[in-house]
Amino acid sequence: MNADICIVGAGIVGLAHADDARRRGLRVVVVEREHFVVGASVRNFGHLIFSGLADGEGFDCALRSRERWLALGAEGAVQVRETGSVIVARADDELAVLESVAADAARHARMLTPAEVASLLPIPTRQVLGGLHCALDLRVDPRTAVAALAAQLSDDPAVRIEWGAQVHEIEPGRVHTAAFTVDAPNIVICPGPDYRALPASVRPGLEPLTLCQLQMQRVAAPQGRRYGPAMVTGLSLIRYPAFANRPVTHALRARLEAERAELIDAGVHLLITQLPDGDLVIGDSHAYGDTLAPFAVERVNELLLAEARALLGVERLEVRERWRGIYPTARDGRLFLVTAPLPGVRVVENISGLGMTLSFGQAPLVLDELLAESESLPARVRRPAWS
Repeated sequence: MNADICIVGAGIVGLAHADDARRRGLRVVVVEREHFVVGASVRNFGHLIFSGLADGEGFDCALRSRERWLALGAEGAVQVRETGSVIVARADDELAVLESVAADAARHARMLTPAEVASLLPIPTRQVLGGLHCALDLRVDPRTAVAALAAQLSDDPAVRIEWGAQVHEIEPGRVHTAAFTVDAPNIVICPGPDYRALPASVRPGLEPLTLCQLQMQRVAAPQGRRYGPAMVTGLSLIRYPAFANRPVTHALRARLEAERAELIDAGVHLLITQLPDGDLVIGDSHAYGDTLAPFAVERVNELLLAEARALLGVERLEVRERWRGIYPTARDGRLFLVTAPLPGVRVVENISGLGMTLSFGQAPLVLDELLAESESLPARVRRPAWS
């Protein structure tokens, strides 16, 4: 096959690059070893968090990504809900962090009274001191959004997605699988947590990476209740950069480490979103290592359920599914790792766990740089049918 660009990996990172490339008028081949999307792109909350990104590159990237998600929603490719999120404060130090964020107009977030929290969410507010409504945040269905994007891309005659194709060799201008070879002057590789399975020729520069493993669950909504915004508690304020990097957060972190050490050790922070069918996704925890045990820790599941029951005000939750998600990370605060191991080749890793939030903003930057180096693309790219 001949293409202007070959993308290895059909998760959200790879498909975001494919989406940007085809909008530039390029012929695109996407190669994916699985037969459908099964990785981190479907094992998440479907929560696109923008207010939680730190100022600078991350926030700017997130806002670009948000624009593209909204455009995809307007095109009918993906259902995008502008429900925002509500962070609930149940202690004075949590409220102080939320107030500092609300004072930043760029965050488009407003403080809520307990009564206003109750008007947005059907949860008990006896212990709620207030909340923060983050209006920028969006929601998609994590189980269908990436597949819908792949389907939209496949409808374009200039895009071809090859599922079930394992790449075994990559060289400048050429990607080899057992069944076919793609000739393309530009190659973008988006391996997610499978970076160590890449051919040796494209692994240099990936040494800082390790893995993060999450535990998540799907539960029935209590009494069939409907929840609009995503629901977040103070545990998340020490995790997301826009909250965690503020001086006022130091006191909150110290209290949580002293009073809730088991949760902190397991990397638990509570986020709850609702799927279109009404079920709730709850999570998550964080465990790190170059090699991760395949066993889910039931105690961590119990901690997540206990936090969810307390927020939702119920004594029991019916668990329908449990799963583990894995993504690459470097644990150094960076959002991305982009390497150039060969001429015309980029390896792109989202290492923040925010691939759904950031990928559409990151892809244009990668392609701008990569295509600027290419001397083989015509000024205007013709779109012939595939042979």
